[in-house]
Amino acid sequence: MERNSPAYPVLQRVQKMSLFAGMVALGLCAVGAALDLEQFFRSYLVAYLFWIGITLGCLTIVMMHSLTGGAWGVVTRRMLEAGAQTIGLMAVLFVPLALGARHLYGWLEAGAHAADRHPYLNAPFFFFRAALYFGCWLLLAYFLPQWSRERDETADSKLARKIRLLSAPGLILYVITATFASIDWVMSLEPHWRSTIFGVLFMGGQVLSACAFVIVVAALLARRQPLADRIASEHFHDLGNLLLSFVMLWAYFAFSQYLIIWSGNLPDE
Repeated sequence: MERNSPAYPVLQRVQKMSLFAGMVALGLCAVGAALDLEQFFRSYLVAYLFWIGITLGCLTIVMMHSLTGGAWGVVTRRMLEAGAQTIGLMAVLFVPLALGARHLYGWLEAGAHAADRHPYLNAPFFFFRAALYFGCWLLLAYFLPQWSRERDETADSKLARKIRLLSAPGLILYVITATFASIDWVMSLEPHWRSTIFGVLFMGGQVLSACAFVIVVAALLARRQPLADRIASEHFHDLGNLLLSFVMLWAYFAFSQYLIIWSGNLPDE
């Protein structure tokens, strides 16, 4: 966003408010950790999953639009790419979870998990997988926005092809890594509980959150230059349809999981 753009003062004000809110939240985190360390890490995990969900959801929508096209994605692509590029910050914010993992995952303690789960649920492999996930996400979030900006500057059709060629396997890679991340970070909180649809439910929530996020950002900037002449009501109509689709998809996955657990009369779940 150019500094002489009418939208720039708005973004600058939002940034200052966000920084202030972040400082207050950091202070509250310190107080919470001092009062109850285990509850602090539980609460931190919930908040972390929400924010990294928006980040990964933005990355996913960028790849989806690269393959499918659509006017709605042209006007929101920079917003989505900016959201995706916060994955580096999310990697840094994962460090407190790594340091406090033993307060969250009982199976990290010796003898606290079943022998048949030990090859997967053990500390070295757990942290190795986390590093692998972030490595994949960082590469996608680096190359896709970079090539996108270069394409806009040079109008090189080869860059558009490179973006599509990366987006297709990138989506497959996202599905695999996000599924295992949901198993590692959420499902393993109860190592005896399992759900084969949990990863899909997890990803659906991420894309849904990102879609809602980009609608809010687009609405904030739609009446200001340089986007005032580019974002039309038809774009919001398309984004609204997309949001509704993801809401219905997420609700379907969530209810399907509940129905199976209820009909199977599975008290542990």
